[in-house]
Amino acid sequence: MVVGDESVNSAILSLSNLQAQLYEKFVNYIPKLIGVLVILIIGWIIIKIISKIVEHFFERVNFDRSAETFVENFVKVGMWLILLIIILSNLGIDVSGLVAGLGIMGFIVGFALKDTLGNLAAGVFILFHRPFKVGDFVEAAGVKGSVDRIGIAATEIHTFDGKKVTLPNGKVWGRAITNYSGLKERRLEMIFGIHYDSDINKAMKILDALIKKEERILEDPEPQIIVKELADSSVNLAIRVFVKKEDYWGTKFEMNKSVKENFDKNKIVIPYPQREVHQGKRV
Repeated sequence: MVVGDESVNSAILSLSNLQAQLYEKFVNYIPKLIGVLVILIIGWIIIKIISKIVEHFFERVNFDRSAETFVENFVKVGMWLILLIIILSNLGIDVSGLVAGLGIMGFIVGFALKDTLGNLAAGVFILFHRPFKVGDFVEAAGVKGSVDRIGIAATEIHTFDGKKVTLPNGKVWGRAITNYSGLKERRLEMIFGIHYDSDINKAMKILDALIKKEERILEDPEPQIIVKELADSSVNLAIRVFVKKEDYWGTKFEMNKSVKENFDKNKIVIPYPQREVHQGKRV
């Protein structure tokens, strides 16, 4: 009976010691748990703020919605992953293996998707610098046309001959971009060749009258009429005028028609390309 009582007492003592140890560990962990809770709350607030900033940014730009969702989710997942690593580290858990694993995985994925990631990075630069927007008439990567869509990885351009061209953003951002719609006004330069025997002053007066008659041509900056070149087969006259960007092509086509009609009426000859060959007698 005594032996049994000693065993029971020993078990009770061991249990008491275990409870005391657990209680001590719990008490010691309370500051860490409070710290983790504070980190979690602060991290959650920061993630919400950054997510709102990203959402507001996309609201101000005309961008593909699917790409917007991808970027927003990518940012959220990345921030939550960073917050998780910080919390585990504050709990005393060794996260070096996790960080190393994520680093190796990131390297492998980055190497495999280097072209795609390059296009994504270029898409981000296009987003921030905004060299063009949907609807602009541009020339990018050797392609001219109207911008239909700006995606996170590619840009779609609708050409004048009815083609839909998809350009990787890496190609777009890596070369010169010409935005013909970037400004409210565009300069229109047109060259008209006249015969060397035609009256140059009369031709310039006709051009001046047509410029004044065309209401779409702006008075400021002042239109110019110049003798641009004495070419092989013609005297090339040039007009330089400014029009609103939406009037560019209509003005150009109408001026071509009007100049031809008025030159014909006034006997101003537009010559064909020609070359004179003089052959001497053989001695």
